[in-house]
Amino acid sequence: MTRDSKETVMQPYVEWIVRRRLVVISLALLATVALLVQVRNLKVVIDPDTVLPQQHPYVLATNLVEKVFGSRYVVAIGITPKDGDAFQPEVLAKVQRVTAALVSTPGVVKGNVLSLSARKAKNIAGTADGMAVRPLMETVPQTPQAINALRRAVRANPAYLNAIVSKDERTVAVIAEFKRPEGTGGFRAIMEKVRPIVDRERDDSVQVAVSGLPVFLDQLEKYSQRMGFLFPLAVLITGLIHYEAFRTIQGLVLPLVTALLAVIWGLGVMGLGGVPMDVFNSTTPILILAVAAGHAVQILKRYYEEYGRLRQTTTLTPAEANRAAVVESVTRIGPAMLTAGIVAALGFFSLTVFKITTIRTFGVFVSALILEMTFIPALRSLLPAPKERESRRERERRVWDRITETIAAWVSGPRRRRIYMGTGLLLVLWVAGATQVVVDNSQKSYFFSGLSFRREDDALNERLGGTNLLYLMIEGKEDDAIKEPRVLGAMEAAQRFLEGQPHVGKTLSIVDFIKRMNRAMHGDDPAYDRIPNNRDLISQYLLLYSMSGETRPSWSS
Repeated sequence: MTRDSKETVMQPYVEWIVRRRLVVISLALLATVALLVQVRNLKVVIDPDTVLPQQHPYVLATNLVEKVFGSRYVVAIGITPKDGDAFQPEVLAKVQRVTAALVSTPGVVKGNVLSLSARKAKNIAGTADGMAVRPLMETVPQTPQAINALRRAVRANPAYLNAIVSKDERTVAVIAEFKRPEGTGGFRAIMEKVRPIVDRERDDSVQVAVSGLPVFLDQLEKYSQRMGFLFPLAVLITGLIHYEAFRTIQGLVLPLVTALLAVIWGLGVMGLGGVPMDVFNSTTPILILAVAAGHAVQILKRYYEEYGRLRQTTTLTPAEANRAAVVESVTRIGPAMLTAGIVAALGFFSLTVFKITTIRTFGVFVSALILEMTFIPALRSLLPAPKERESRRERERRVWDRITETIAAWVSGPRRRRIYMGTGLLLVLWVAGATQVVVDNSQKSYFFSGLSFRREDDALNERLGGTNLLYLMIEGKEDDAIKEPRVLGAMEAAQRFLEGQPHVGKTLSIVDFIKRMNRAMHGDDPAYDRIPNNRDLISQYLLLYSMSGETRPSWSS
């Protein structure tokens, strides 16, 4: 059989691998053991924020907000009575119990818990002497008069409308911020603290919904742990398909062993490089398994064909034919596989332009190429030659042969024109479909809309201002810059602009409280529902507010 230039170059390499098969296998196994040790350094990180480029302006701003004001991991709990509005003693008692339980929960930013009964929620009201700042709900009101007083207080402080009380007053909310989880507990540890508190308040009289970023990150952790089940299942299915295709033990074992070693190499390289497993690359083990096993099958199939040919057309012994078949098969198919592997590696290498570290990790597929071109031929040449019964079973026609023969007949016969036409039609459909692709990094989009936590999130988004938070931090060049009327006016203009956007349900800033205090200090006259023009007056308002017992303001001087 004649060889082209690529095969001529490949043959000496394969012959060297076969001659040094014990050395090659030993080196591959040593590398596997070394990388297996590194797998223990592999960390699972579900929070997407931690894998974003930390020097990006948005990431820097987000981290600064967390440092100055508290965590951004917010859990919102909405309580809606099935009958009547939310201003009922039973409903308000639930709010009080949930709030108290959350405040005493480890990991909660206590000063940032917000609800009708939270210390952070203040009733700013005008008095004969000026202004009073008192808790919205110190105790649960029991009489109609007390309930109406609470209702009036909420309406008089619009900052809380659509935040902890819905506009139709049917839903009340408790909002809690959690610190970034440390250790191995992750966001599941957060939700394991929240769920018992919430579940105690569920009954036939109310609907309780829970949402927020920790809810979805907890679910991502939950589903990511299924990889421990899905990966063995993928190995089993792959093995069954291989056995059906070859009907030999070697046809079952050799591709799987190679694929599993490739997985260990890939994960070991990630552990060695400090690259975590996350939502972007959690499927890497299964992808490596599929790629490595698929390429190994191609080599093994060609090996059986060459071995059968050599046994029928030469006088080589089984052992000699075995080694010769390895050389011949890898020499013939090696250039194509090497080209495909290099193209794939270069494609994955192009991902290095991304600033998201974990997207780059798909370069670990190179490990599969290395094993395919070294370990497979070395091990196959070391194993005993197939018995006649094994070779005969491998040559038997099966469904896979009939499928490929049908495809070959179509593409090489007169019907190929239909294939061209069909491919052209599909190409048009694919291009049309590509125009419908939407860029979306929301954790919610990872889950089906019918799941219970998605439905609860939809309910809260419908009833309240929303469960997706966007923080805008205004930082002055000097101390107390935030007290400048000009700065506050710019903040108010930004709020009005944001409120005009279609997906914004609620805005809240220091401006809302200053305007409310200014109005209260002027006998609740609506004409004074504005930012004062005097910086000293604004400073006095903030001082009075801080003296009311508020421990965690939404501003920093």
